[in-house]
Amino acid sequence: MKPYIGLIFVSLTITSCAGAPVGWGGSHEVTLANERAITVVYDPIMGGYEAANNAATAHCTRYGRAPVPTIQGSRGVLTQQVFECR
Repeated sequence: MKPYIGLIFVSLTITSCAGAPVGWGGSHEVTLANERAITVVYDPIMGGYEAANNAATAHCTRYGRAPVPTIQGSRGVLTQQVFECR
């Protein structure tokens, strides 16, 4: 019975990270969004650029525009990317 308890604990720990904030298992977080641009902070280790790009595409499409990556910076180990909706 004890091996199963450990397996259940590990499974629950891994699945609980799926909706976690960026930096704690989450892949990205939108920090600013308007009709002209969207700013996304993402974790490159968690595949965050693809998620950030998808979020920017979904956002800019609402305004009939396409996202264009412009300014990239860092927030510690996280990356911040600005996409302009053009």
